Amino acid sequence: MTGASLTAVGLVALFLAQACLMLVDEWLFHRRRGLEPWERWGHPLDSIVYAAALLVPALAPPRAPWGPLYAALAVASCLLITKDEWVHARSCAAGEHWVHAVLFLIHPAVLIFSGFLWASGEGASLRLSLPVAVAAFAAYQIVAGGGRGARARDGVGASHA
Repeated sequence: MTGASLTAVGLVALFLAQACLMLVDEWLFHRRRGLEPWERWGHPLDSIVYAAALLVPALAPPRAPWGPLYAALAVASCLLITKDEWVHARSCAAGEHWVHAVLFLIHPAVLIFSGFLWASGEGASLRLSLPVAVAAFAAYQIVAGGGRGARARDGVGASHA
């Protein structure tokens, strides 16, 4: 197996782990406690910036100005996903904090592995599938966001799993 093949396998494993944890976060924790208004718009924004970062290695050649743009979007995405932790500190259970911590570890790893594949010219289909999947998840977050208000934890307007 080549280095690029191992990178692709690692990227798939990381992305699948991230997807599973996002489903747990969305379907278990968010439905249980509801989301504050800031979170209902902030979470889709996280996904949109993540998809934008992943679009660069999916569509552009691995050279200037695309490399620096990818690095900037990747760093911005990694920082942006932490913005809600002030809210989460007072509203989340320990299990949700743990899921977020693991997601914070996986997020930059996906971006790094994607960058390695991009630089090697490998995994074009995989690199294209990632932003598509993240954009689809962002669309779900936008559509579903209206029904997951803060009052959901009180059983009013909640959609329970």
